[in-house]
Amino acid sequence: LVLEYFFNTAGNRKDSFPKTRDSYAYLEGMYSTRKQVFVESFGLMYTQGEKYQVRNRIGYVDNNERLWGFGNQTVGNKDYEKVRYSRWYLQTAATRQIKNQFFVGLNVDISYTYNVEQTIKDTNFLAGQPGETGSRVIGLGPTIIWDKRDHVLNPHHGWYGEAGITYHTQAFGSNYNYTLYFADVRKYFPFHDNSVLAMQGYAELTNGTVPWREQSRMGNATIMRGYFAGRYRDDQYAAAQVEYRKPVHRLFTLAAFVSAGQVQHNIDEFNLSDMRAAGGLGVRVMANKAKNIYLRFDFAASTDHTTGFYFKVGEAF
Repeated sequence: LVLEYFFNTAGNRKDSFPKTRDSYAYLEGMYSTRKQVFVESFGLMYTQGEKYQVRNRIGYVDNNERLWGFGNQTVGNKDYEKVRYSRWYLQTAATRQIKNQFFVGLNVDISYTYNVEQTIKDTNFLAGQPGETGSRVIGLGPTIIWDKRDHVLNPHHGWYGEAGITYHTQAFGSNYNYTLYFADVRKYFPFHDNSVLAMQGYAELTNGTVPWREQSRMGNATIMRGYFAGRYRDDQYAAAQVEYRKPVHRLFTLAAFVSAGQVQHNIDEFNLSDMRAAGGLGVRVMANKAKNIYLRFDFAASTDHTTGFYFKVGEAF
């Protein structure tokens, strides 16, 4: 079950200045045949005149997750362990525009993982890992966002840059101390035939003691498509992708994309020989012409012989 809502805080004032881009929010709920529960609410709001940008994600999962180990070298695709856990999480970034769509503010990261149970094989991946039986992390830190996109869910031109530091410390109530450094940079190149070349670089780097569930995980519906979420995980993660989007009809757009990335335990261990790659094809179907919103259907495959099919609202990035 997915409920999406699009709105504009400027109301009917289409000629308002500065211009206010559309905001959106969604509520997603899922119950699987493996008795998994996923509930998540997400919202990205620009206040009138874009004086503030507020991003909020809150959710609960009762998950039966696959775990292949840690680092860039793990067991085979079919040799995973199953880990069951419950988790509440909240991720919020509240920023104020300083000038020219440049926002400065604070982000908050709260996560509570408990009821951890694993199906132990000879490998016993969680043995001795931080957060083996559960974790509580609470983080706070500065963030900057420079958002020059023309559209949030379907960018055609402009660029987006975000960087932040989140300090997780016992002083805030966390039971693990670590620092997360985050960066996300995107650029969109439009062409005369209305096609778009989109590029993204993404990194999550940490130091300190990171509980296993909070480690960076390669693979999702936005970057490194084709990898199962968490197929590779560790304290450091970096990835990049390129996507070409070509309209072929007023209702349909075709897309082709490739990505590359890796996880490592330490920053100085990043190297070309450990790079993982994925790519695929997709179709976008117009769902709301007035808001320029598309439904996205993607199929991707990886160099590890894994595949993924994705159905989402809006572009991947």
